[in-house]
Amino acid sequence: MIRRIAIVMLALGTAACQRTPAADPAQPSAYAVRLPFSPAAGAALQRVALPAAALVAIQRPDAGDLRVFDAKGRLVPFARIDSLSPNEFLVTQLTAYPVTQTPSAAGHGTLSVRVEGNQRVMTVDTSDSPAANNAPQVLLDTRGLTEPAQSIALDMATPAGQPVAVSLMSSTNLKDWQPLGEKMLFRAANDAAPLGGAEVKLDGADLHGRFVGLSWGEAAGVVFHKAQVTTSAEARPARVAVAASGGALTDAHEMRFDLPGGARASALLLTEGAADGVIPVRLWARAQGQDPWTLVDAGTLRSARSVALEISAPTMTHFKLEADERTAGFTAAPRVQLLFDPVELVVAVSGTPPFTLAAGQAEAAPSSLSLAEIAPQGGLPPALPQVSFAAAPPPVIALQAGDADGAFDPRKGLLWAALLLGVGVLGFAAFRLARAPAAPAAPCE
Repeated sequence: MIRRIAIVMLALGTAACQRTPAADPAQPSAYAVRLPFSPAAGAALQRVALPAAALVAIQRPDAGDLRVFDAKGRLVPFARIDSLSPNEFLVTQLTAYPVTQTPSAAGHGTLSVRVEGNQRVMTVDTSDSPAANNAPQVLLDTRGLTEPAQSIALDMATPAGQPVAVSLMSSTNLKDWQPLGEKMLFRAANDAAPLGGAEVKLDGADLHGRFVGLSWGEAAGVVFHKAQVTTSAEARPARVAVAASGGALTDAHEMRFDLPGGARASALLLTEGAADGVIPVRLWARAQGQDPWTLVDAGTLRSARSVALEISAPTMTHFKLEADERTAGFTAAPRVQLLFDPVELVVAVSGTPPFTLAAGQAEAAPSSLSLAEIAPQGGLPPALPQVSFAAAPPPVIALQAGDADGAFDPRKGLLWAALLLGVGVLGFAAFRLARAPAAPAAPCE
């Protein structure tokens, strides 16, 4: 009896702890996603922009589980390339002017810009401007930029624990303003930098001959320090958006969801599921179900605009979205899209066609080469042919229901059951030994 119980205990412990043997990463069949592609004729080097299906399948944080195979299952050499080399973008410190807006006796608004160097003051009547109620509080001089602006990084001090929405607008005459972007700055109590950074993506905006205005409304305790702009003639590749399904509200002010294992998104793109108006939100995340929640970003949902919230680490898979308690909250769960950073490869086409891009194998070690190894003769050609993939339906990631705090983990439960069973078996064995009659003493000779 004791032997049978011990066997059952060992079987339970083995089932709880044993891992399924990993497939051989050298074989194409070991990868979750395999996408055939056709290279352009006559070019030894080909450029591969990973489609959404491959980005979703990547399981390693370094994207080391990418492979290219030929028809015989042999590895094809490839290297990863950055979207922009250091020589292709320029970071420029922007001149900033303090701004004061004063209403006249007749109620007309005026915008005064004081240039500290020579005390020159520019005054513009803004009474009939669409931005009169949201006039800039700091003016950035971007008139001298000649290349498209990819982003503006803000250096601003904000009070801890208070979200500050910074609006960016641009103008040629300081009177007619066009919206340029928005950034929610939120600094946790123990952090010097805002969550999610303070960079506003501009996606190639033309700011030549224009001013950029910053406004944060009536938020108190905000101090502007400086700003710098990144320009480049070549736009950075946009993040790849993948739709998600299955999100549900916990209550009107909370939504919890888990990402399936291996989905390593860099940000979440949220859109209101109903016309709920303006709702400030905060995003919390954690890697394991029993870990404490970490505040990773904050933003503002609006009926006609999506907001991207950054994920601080790709290992975060459990999320909690909180609506500001000063609002009525959500009447429907916000729609969620996962944003993945683009990944591009240069493939040295060799072997037997057709070729296959494979992704999704956590046990695969990185095998990519360097660009110098792929193209040793002075770097890459200026224009590489682009590999084409067969048309396929876009992937949809199914969100999993998030557990409540302190929820019981079945895997830990199985381990605890095995341990308790072991203690029971040992106790039963000790009890049987105590109850067994003593053996008769051997006779002395």
